Amino acid sequence: MVPVSICLTTFNRAAVLPPTLDSILVQTFGDFELIISDDCSTDETRDVCEDYRSRDRRIRYFRNAKNLSMPGNLNAAISKASGDYIANLHDGDVYRVDLIARWKEALDSETDTPFVFNAYKAKLSDGSVRLFCEPFTGRIPGEYIGTHYFRTLTSCVWGTVMARASTYREHGQFDSRFGFISDVDMWLRLVKRSAAAYVSEPLITIAEREPNHPFAHQSWQHLFWQFGIYYEHVNEYRSLYPGIEIPSPSDETVMRRRVLLKAMLSLIRSRQWDRVQEGLAIWRDSDDPLLKTAGIMFGRPQGIPGWYDRRCWISGRTCTADA
Repeated sequence: MVPVSICLTTFNRAAVLPPTLDSILVQTFGDFELIISDDCSTDETRDVCEDYRSRDRRIRYFRNAKNLSMPGNLNAAISKASGDYIANLHDGDVYRVDLIARWKEALDSETDTPFVFNAYKAKLSDGSVRLFCEPFTGRIPGEYIGTHYFRTLTSCVWGTVMARASTYREHGQFDSRFGFISDVDMWLRLVKRSAAAYVSEPLITIAEREPNHPFAHQSWQHLFWQFGIYYEHVNEYRSLYPGIEIPSPSDETVMRRRVLLKAMLSLIRSRQWDRVQEGLAIWRDSDDPLLKTAGIMFGRPQGIPGWYDRRCWISGRTCTADA
């Protein structure tokens, strides 16, 4: 039994694993188990992990018998954790040596919070570094986290957090309906009547996604997951926080149109023509007259992807096929 279980999920990223593992194993708080959950990688991930395990007894390496995708791989890792605190970390990212110590200190101090996260540094494609930091110290109200998501369809909490094991036992697993971004749904679940602990320093450097990563460019499935999470939670947050500053039900159609048009322009600029055609084919079923017209004029029915279900356009539904 250890105070902290670190769950590191990985899939086919053997080339970027060593810097991640090196930054974890030199943490100033060292009383942890490191659970590596390999989602049936086909590259040299197993060799890298076995080499590190032979040199550090804190490492427990597991390879799924079949690919579980996200969040199945994360749920599998958490199910093996024995610590009171469970840190969810990602392959490719690099962690400051005091990450676990600062996270544990925050949860020990803010005893009524379900999880802790921090400011982030992200490496951009042009070589620059961008800082993502929220205007709080110590803790962030759940209302703020909800408002941020409902207004922007982006989460101020990224996938790297440390949560109380008791919180996961109480609220259950990450929801497979929301695929790769199921963590966003989880954070909204956990803080809707609470707050999150927060460290306002960039303890994590987020790696840029590889060019062939499924979500290196805009993904229509990803966007429908975002809408699904929105409708899953927005009415309850409205009820809990009557004055919350988020789109009214009458503004939601305009918000969705703006998001989808912005995604299409991004794909056109980056010359992702397959995804442009995929989007236009999907738009043929839209309940938005503007998008539907564009889809009928320029979209081809044969461009519809396998994961797509026309019911995705119904508020409250989401496309659930694996990414």
